[in-house]
Amino acid sequence: MAARSFSHVAPGRAKFTFYAIVGVALFLSWRLYDVQIRQGPHLAREAQSQRSDTVELFAKRGTITDRDGNVLVRSMPSESVSAVPTNIADPVRTAAALAPILVMKESDLELALRDRSQFRWLARKVSHEIALRVAALNITGISIVREETGTRFTPAGHLASTVIGFVGVDESGLEGLESAFDSYLKGTAGKMKVEADQFGRAIPFAETRIIEKAHAGKSLQLTLDSYLQFETERALRERVHEAHARSGTAIIMDPNTGEILALANSPDYEPAHFSRYVADSRRDRAVMDAYEPGSTFKLITAAAALESHKIGPEAQFPALDSLLVGGRVIHNAEDGLMAGGGGSESFEQIIALSHNVGAAEIGIATGPRALYKTIRAFGFGDPTDIELPGENPGIVPPPDQWSGSSTATISFGHGISTTPIALVRAYAAIANGGMLLRPRIVHALIGDDGAPIYTYGTEVEHRAISQQTAATLRRFLRTVVTRGTGKEFAQIPGYTTAGKTGTAQVVENGRYEPGEYIASFIGYVPAEHPKFVILVKIERPRGVYYGGTVAAPVFSHLARAAMLHAGILPTAAAKTRVASKGL
Repeated sequence: MAARSFSHVAPGRAKFTFYAIVGVALFLSWRLYDVQIRQGPHLAREAQSQRSDTVELFAKRGTITDRDGNVLVRSMPSESVSAVPTNIADPVRTAAALAPILVMKESDLELALRDRSQFRWLARKVSHEIALRVAALNITGISIVREETGTRFTPAGHLASTVIGFVGVDESGLEGLESAFDSYLKGTAGKMKVEADQFGRAIPFAETRIIEKAHAGKSLQLTLDSYLQFETERALRERVHEAHARSGTAIIMDPNTGEILALANSPDYEPAHFSRYVADSRRDRAVMDAYEPGSTFKLITAAAALESHKIGPEAQFPALDSLLVGGRVIHNAEDGLMAGGGGSESFEQIIALSHNVGAAEIGIATGPRALYKTIRAFGFGDPTDIELPGENPGIVPPPDQWSGSSTATISFGHGISTTPIALVRAYAAIANGGMLLRPRIVHALIGDDGAPIYTYGTEVEHRAISQQTAATLRRFLRTVVTRGTGKEFAQIPGYTTAGKTGTAQVVENGRYEPGEYIASFIGYVPAEHPKFVILVKIERPRGVYYGGTVAAPVFSHLARAAMLHAGILPTAAAKTRVASKGL
């Protein structure tokens, strides 16, 4: 009975099982067809989008070099710390572990790790040592990312820092040439499609596709000479320290091309660690700080007199100790030398001995309109348009705004303001025969193949004074060094120099600061055929503050260094001339 029952039931169950298996197979076949054939392309696209990501291809920032191609600043690869917050199991413990290494607050890190995003920067451009310490923690969701844009590296440290400037953490230029030429230096970022895992990390050996190619930034080749820049910074820094001064500026310019060979400021800073320095240390005083030039401006007054033809180079003036003009009494400065002999002094003596009263007499005889015309012809009151940012044009009020004493005081460099770079441009015009040139500190833009894209040439603005006037002024400036206020420190055995001393009171908040002075010297070498114009400005020296004593020694040091660097050796004839004067 049992056997009959089993044989009766078994075929039914077998059929059921068979049909069930066939049904499942048909269903799976249909699903396979549906997924693979009907929905295949769509699902493939969905899968691809889920495991692929678009990443930015960083463009390498351009390099900045000196005139000979020596690197002043370049970009180096760096490492940064990133996080995938959604993969952080314990934000509190992770923040506690990272905080002492990254020198960040635990609360700030914890907040960043709780935002549940797929990617988050925690610290950009950390040192390799910090990157290794973070990696050693082996925390899931925390990664070290190598960034090709990297950190700006300055091989020479402080060299030309106030000229070059610095960049922010994203390598955007913030000051100096880094800022002025940022659009050229930073290049153009690209995009690349990569396959990634669930944590957003690129899958090794997976196919990548560049969507947009990154283009490296252009490089800058400057006109600066690294040797002269180093020597200028060193000499200036030492003099500022010795004089217990607040700051200093020095410039070396080629008067025949307008090229800046050295531009130094003291104090300065290290661009790689700019945040450690106060803003005053990062200031480019050569272009930003306008000041009353004092006696160095007397050559502009002399130029105005000669150009107006109201006064000849051999003119004589009463040798006065004081002069009442517009209700103001003008005196000769203490560093001015006595004219000596009779009751008159020559035009040349007034310049050589730096007499304020004599300069005032020349200015008054010239007249305000002619004086103003020549001041403007030398470019004072306008920016020089050198490639450096933040240039101060100075202050040159028109004659209708002058007071009764303005003609006299402006004649010896008071009541007017200019910058060191503008004064160098003016003296370069005297040195080269009267042509006003635009100062240049950038020589060329260089492509990533090393070839120049654009070269900046000599740019003549206009003729400021005649060749005859320039020749007379050069004779006056030579006399300053041989028999005037510059004879003690501005002469160099074996070379001929020419220049002018300047001592001016500091103006702050519209008033003269008692006991605060700016000592300066500006001149050129050699005197016969000027090759270098050199300015030295020392602000607020303590003790002795005269330009001939404080600034002229730096000028003579730099003039000698520049001539030797150019391969021009001292001559025996020049040595003999200096020795015969007992100097």
